[in-house]
Amino acid sequence: MAPTTASFDQIGYWSPNTASVDWCENNYVVSYYIAEFWNTISSLFIVALGELGLYLCPTKEKRFKVAFRTISVVGIGSTLFHGTLRHKMQLLETKYGPQGRWFPISLATWLALTTVFVSITGGKMQFYTFQASFGILQLVIIFLTTTLHQRQKSIIASWNTPSTTSAWLIKRALGVYTFAVTIWLIDLHLCEFVNGVGPQSVLKWNPQFHAWWHVFSISGVYFTTLLVTFQHYVEKGLKPSVYLWKGFAPALTLKSTNLKKVD
Repeated sequence: MAPTTASFDQIGYWSPNTASVDWCENNYVVSYYIAEFWNTISSLFIVALGELGLYLCPTKEKRFKVAFRTISVVGIGSTLFHGTLRHKMQLLETKYGPQGRWFPISLATWLALTTVFVSITGGKMQFYTFQASFGILQLVIIFLTTTLHQRQKSIIASWNTPSTTSAWLIKRALGVYTFAVTIWLIDLHLCEFVNGVGPQSVLKWNPQFHAWWHVFSISGVYFTTLLVTFQHYVEKGLKPSVYLWKGFAPALTLKSTNLKKVD
């Protein structure tokens, strides 16, 4: 997190900062109206990726609309939080196969309790509660999707057609998650050494690790959402495959096309 120095305490339009955390980016350096400029810009990438996922989804089932639009909503909340560093904006950021009613009820209860706790607490307690909730949910998702992948391997193998499968998505998701968490921890615990200001910094410029955390962590979420969508199609008896839209954005297709398959 940001050290308490004049370089990080510049006055801007939204001052004073009331959020429980101030990330390792010099505040109000680029713009008087944006507290953390690069963290705000990278949050807009989250919005764009959510909308792109919704646009590229081969079927417009409500569950997928909600999943990708939720990514966009998280991006909007992150933009407002990093742009203002205000407490109220911070609160905005905030057997396997078909499940019974217990799953959505349990998930809704978890989210409600976490939201209430984060809303009524402050400081480090609020910060670590949010991060713990986020981390636990990510681990649960990875566990469930990996388990379902193992169950579906024989089904996918029986297709006897060359295609990119869920294994590709799992590898990419785990890879970008690992890298994202690494730079997030550096930004959180070693800020004084990488912020580009102050006598302890070993760098002459700030690499904006938290902004890159936005890019790579939401890419991991995007890969995971595609993975869940892929597995849903397999359960419905369809044959999904991964391709690169415009040569760079992973997406799913349900029919044979001349689209470029990923390696």
